[in-house]
Amino acid sequence: MKFLKFSFLILCLVNVSSFAKGPSPYLPLQTDALIELDLNRLATLAKLPVLTKPYHAATVNRYLEKVIDSYPLLYKRISSYLKRYKNEAALTNAAAQLNYSDTKNITLPNQRGQMADANYQASFSGFWQANQYLIINGGGQYYESGDYLKTNTFLSFGLDVLQVDIGYREHWLSPFQDSAVLMSTQARPPLSVTISNPALITDFNIKYELSIGRLEKQEGIRFDREQPSISGKPSLLMMHLSAQPLDWWTIGFNRTLMFGGDEKVGLSEIWKGIIDPVNNDNCGGEGTDLQDCSKELGNQQASITNKFDLNWFNTPLSIYYEYAGEDTNNYTNYGLSNVAHSLGLFIPYLNETMTLNIEFTSFESAWYTHHIYSEGYSNDGVKMGHWWGDMKAAKDKVGGEAGSIRFDWRNSNESQISLLYRSAAYDNSNLVEYQRAHQLEMKYTRVVESGFLGIKLYLGKNNTGENFMQTSVSYNW
Repeated sequence: MKFLKFSFLILCLVNVSSFAKGPSPYLPLQTDALIELDLNRLATLAKLPVLTKPYHAATVNRYLEKVIDSYPLLYKRISSYLKRYKNEAALTNAAAQLNYSDTKNITLPNQRGQMADANYQASFSGFWQANQYLIINGGGQYYESGDYLKTNTFLSFGLDVLQVDIGYREHWLSPFQDSAVLMSTQARPPLSVTISNPALITDFNIKYELSIGRLEKQEGIRFDREQPSISGKPSLLMMHLSAQPLDWWTIGFNRTLMFGGDEKVGLSEIWKGIIDPVNNDNCGGEGTDLQDCSKELGNQQASITNKFDLNWFNTPLSIYYEYAGEDTNNYTNYGLSNVAHSLGLFIPYLNETMTLNIEFTSFESAWYTHHIYSEGYSNDGVKMGHWWGDMKAAKDKVGGEAGSIRFDWRNSNESQISLLYRSAAYDNSNLVEYQRAHQLEMKYTRVVESGFLGIKLYLGKNNTGENFMQTSVSYNW
């Protein structure tokens, strides 16, 4: 009921607001590799001050003019793609894929919980702009298992400085392309209410995003350690705020709060947990108010993200750095512990046809695990952050590291070759004896008729030493 009341409250606030430019549809996120690569190029070249995804189409359209003279081919490709979002209604994306795999225990990175052994899948997304202030978005993904994900199915309304999305809208709290520590598309999106601003605010290009959602049912929730565990549906609060102090530097702050699952939680309790986690969400500290661990609110994470858009030796590039914490440090509200450091480098044009992206993250212990939630920081059994988290045992509190290198080569006007290598390692564990995991993804894409034909080979060795392989043929309209 609180979820519905919150949705109604947001609707009322928007209805009494003064009319202005309306909401914006969203561009693809981890569904269309070619256009997403071009969008990442634009984000670097135009110094786009946005650290979350999916991008608002209106925001990208505003910054596209910055590359019209310097990168005319890139401008032409993105401009042509954006035309479909300027219609009253459009099917913006549709894809079908056939797979063959020799393994059943591999969760594909950033694919909403999809397993490698699905023999076929299909997806679509589209929208209808009912009027200037209302957009109805429809989409989904269907897998061989019969699992249908209502991703990209949501209602958007409001203004260009306050857009409200209600439904299965996805979130990616990071400028990184292959990984996001706090929130990514690793798991399916929860049903949520989100507010954000397609039009950036003030000369500092302030961007905000606030979302509250309901996760799938979890087993083994235990607030009171003296009582048996229960099952329930936790809630998830996500917050983001970013600004561009300098035209080459954008800084953002992120927070996630996973709470509830067994009983109702009031807004005042949530607010206290946000502003004072030590005394409301971290029990047992000397001199703190919260000594009864059965009164803990839930599981919190936070991060500070930086994006530096530079030009070195006439080569545009972006450097990303994120400092994230899974807990507070020494029971202080402003210190982070169980830290994760992420560093990334993106070069949109090594030359006229080649692109390079490198990312690396190191994790201290306890990431994606929690003493209240036995399934950890997950939705439907899949971790909601970095793909690294799904390669270790659900309750294993070990640290480790993960990295990826992606190389793209547009070898002609009609085809592209992509190579993506990932690696993950884990510290010593009492639960599992881990090995370093390796993944290699090779994909060839070619324009065929009005769409793109893709052939992919995905292979490697998991962290228990088992080899795996998947081959795919896809067509994307």
